[in-house]
Amino acid sequence: MRERTQSGQLGEWQRLLSALQVNRTELAHLETFRTQFEVLVAQMEDVLQSQAALSASKQEATQQLAKQVADCDRLETVLHLSLKQFYGRSAEKLVEFGIQPFRGRKKLTPPPPPPAESTALARD
Repeated sequence: MRERTQSGQLGEWQRLLSALQVNRTELAHLETFRTQFEVLVAQMEDVLQSQAALSASKQEATQQLAKQVADCDRLETVLHLSLKQFYGRSAEKLVEFGIQPFRGRKKLTPPPPPPAESTALARD
């Protein structure tokens, strides 16, 4: 069964190169192809190593970004609370800072009365 992952394919290619190297004298007519293949496999190794390094760097950047987002969220909360304290929680000036001022509660309407039971149910 053929490998489908890049690293699996690389392993297969390295094994093939090793076998070709061991049988080099017997397979002299394939030497040109073997050297081309060897160069390509070496380039593949370099690219895979570079990809792994970039992946690690990306993960580190993602972690740093998550920490900075959390820090910004906390400071935003502190600033919003401080602005509400300074201007008052119902001041319209808060809108300028993207904060919804407190404008009072809406009056609750009483729920409608339940429907009267039908006379058929009352007889039973």
